[in-house]
Amino acid sequence: MLGMLGLPFILSACTGADEDPGSDAGTFPIDISHRFGTTTVRQQPLRIATFGFAAADVCLALGTAPVGMPGSNATPWYNLRRIAEETLMPVLYADELDLSLAAIEELEPDLIFTLGADITRAQYDQLSEIAPVVHGTTAGKPTWRETVDVVARAIGRADEGAELVRDTERTIPASVSDYPDLAQTTFQVVEAFPVAGADLAVYGAASGPVDVLGAFGLTPAPLPAGIETVGEVEDDVFGRVGQLRWPRARAEELRAEVLVLVAERQRSQELADDLRPDLDQATQVVIAPKDEMGAAMIMESPLSIEWLARNFIPVLAEAAFNAQQ
Repeated sequence: MLGMLGLPFILSACTGADEDPGSDAGTFPIDISHRFGTTTVRQQPLRIATFGFAAADVCLALGTAPVGMPGSNATPWYNLRRIAEETLMPVLYADELDLSLAAIEELEPDLIFTLGADITRAQYDQLSEIAPVVHGTTAGKPTWRETVDVVARAIGRADEGAELVRDTERTIPASVSDYPDLAQTTFQVVEAFPVAGADLAVYGAASGPVDVLGAFGLTPAPLPAGIETVGEVEDDVFGRVGQLRWPRARAEELRAEVLVLVAERQRSQELADDLRPDLDQATQVVIAPKDEMGAAMIMESPLSIEWLARNFIPVLAEAAFNAQQ
């Protein structure tokens, strides 16, 4: 269970950064261009702090565990790999940057990744006073491939990064080879909230959930007409992740063979039962608890994709089979 979402305090923990630069360590200095300019990484980074999504996963997968990361990054898939690699938990700090600056500075990192984080230029400058900062190329969330590419180049492990991408691309088709119904099934990913009368949040084409499930072979269903004009939703923990607001009273306009419902774990079944009568009778509703399956799709990374392949794709495959009957 992802118990650290919205972590409001710092957890004191030992870190497990791998100080071996690896066999394919790149030649430094390395210049990384991003939204806020160009960052020069002058030598092999050994103490990496992350703020945002997926960079911590990629660092760990490439053999350089971060010394610090937001609490929301302490996911089941991160911990599985951490235990397998016999690496200790990084220091965990809040997902709000203003509450984390002091903790990040105290770690004395030599590189900070902010890929996927909704930070301003002023906040970038604040972090840059601590250590070189590598951000994403755009204001939105990068895809998992983009994250691997940037992180791998910045830490001098471009070859290992390319191999990680290839391994992940092999994992995806292998995990669905026994589920032919997935490729014939349309889907939408929708988040429901426990507040009475609250609007729904539909994940759009540029979101992590749609990107990930599309990679597994499912077909995104058309979004309701006019949804682009309703407005974007900003998640309390993850920020802007490609969610579009949709009135709860118009839920019947959501049409897909499988509707993946992201919701808080404790209220997820209640919210699904409440939404069910307003959907097409043939629609299969699959619950994705926000702290596990939901987060794995939003925070897409090679580690979360592998975790989804084992833990969520079989559930979706059953729903896809039922939808085709």
